[in-house]
This record gives sequence, C-alpha cells and structure tokens, in this order.
Amino acid sequence: MTTQDRSLLTKEWYVVPISVDCSGCGAQTRSGGIVVGPSSLMNTASFDLDSDNLKSPWGKLESFAFVESVAGRTENVERFIANRYHSMFAMKDGGLKSICEHCGENLPAPLIRVAAMNGFVRLGQKRLVNNEGVMIFSSKVALTEFHGGTWIEDSGLRDGGYALLLLCDAENGRGETGLVEIWHNVARNEYAMAIKAHEGDELLQLAFYENLEHIVDDVAGVGLVLTQMHLAQDESPYCKLARDLFFEALKRSGYEQDD
Repeated sequence: MTTQDRSLLTKEWYVVPISVDCSGCGAQTRSGGIVVGPSSLMNTASFDLDSDNLKSPWGKLESFAFVESVAGRTENVERFIANRYHSMFAMKDGGLKSICEHCGENLPAPLIRVAAMNGFVRLGQKRLVNNEGVMIFSSKVALTEFHGGTWIEDSGLRDGGYALLLLCDAENGRGETGLVEIWHNVARNEYAMAIKAHEGDELLQLAFYENLEHIVDDVAGVGLVLTQMHLAQDESPYCKLARDLFFEALKRSGYEQDD
C-alpha cells in the first residue's frame, strides 16, 4: 500500500544499501534506500512544522515503510541524509533522490524498491540495520508499507517503563500555547518527550533520546519556544535533578534563563 502526499516526522529511519543496474548508464551500481519505522509520525499534506505544531495531532505509521519520494520542506533531510550519504543520495528537483555511483543519475523508486525492502528484511533479521536516531521532517512523502513484521520492536511511553519528570510551557510562532512533557526510562537510560495542546490533547510523541541536549534541539526543530518549567512532582529529588540537568542542557545549546 502506498500513502501519498502526507507529512512525515520521524526519529526511526534506516539507510539500506542496495545494488542495482542503473537505467541511465547500464552499469551495476551501489546506492541506498530509506526505510522508516513504526514509530514514525504522519500528518496532513503540506503540514507547517513552525505554525501547525500545536493544532493537528500526529498519528503513528505503525509499520515499516520504504520511502518512495521526499519533497516539500526538506532542510534536515538534506543535512542528515544527502550530506552524510552523498555517494548514495542527492537533493534534485526539489526532493531526495537515490543516485548512481557512476553517472550520478537518479535511480527511480520502482527500480530500487524491491532491493531496498528485501535488503532491509534480510539485514534486519541479522540485526545489521542501524536506526539513525535523528529527527527528520518532510512536508510531502510517498511511502510503500511493509506487510508483516521484523525483529525490531517499538515501545511507547506508558508501557515502556518511562516516568514523567518535567512539564514545560511552550509557544509556537503564532503565540499559541502548549505543553512539552519530558520523560525518562531509568532501566534503559533513555528520554522521551510528548507535546500537548493547551487543551491537553497529545499531539506528538518522540522517544529514544540519549541525552537532554537532543530534546532541546528537537523542541527548537519543531518551532517551539519554552517559556516556563515545572516539576512533575514538587518534592521529588529525581525531578529536581532532571530540572538542573535540563537547565544545563539549555545553556549548552545557547539558551539564556530569564530572571
């Protein structure tokens, strides 16, 4: 099944190496495909990450999917994919393209789809695929979903051993208010965040952060400004420690605390 013209926000994506015959020069070429995971979030087409982020809730993809095309707003796609894997991908004609290592021509999605999906399953069974773990966003994607699972499993906040530590008031570029929750899993030493609208409805959930600086980066990445912080439990020394660590992370990222 192919889902077209949807916005994609994800921290779960994989670069899958492939080998196919280039339809341009005819040579066998090495390149790559992108697969996103079940925790990836989908929204309406042409979603504006800077202004719509406190309005429309995101829904989980809930399956693995091959990325057929990436277009629209793609700044961090270019930074984290095209610029890091420049022998496999390039930004052309307003979107991300898999390219031939010999002639540099585009490798059409129908040409690499089967190789990428089969390669992901084969490498996944051997635990040889790596979640890149940084947030990417595109305002217009087309995906082909996998049928059936792999060894990779996703855990949500409530059933994954996470505890709520901090609550942060937030605003978007239009002055609309919301709430950022910061969670932590002691056993796995991983953080997560959830963004809620002013009315309390959960709009966005991102997990598997190794440190608080990455949460700071992603809060800014979705166009939010933090205005005030609260402890989830006022008398908890664990929450107080998290507050101090988060203040340090904010300072290291260039933020200044108002008196």
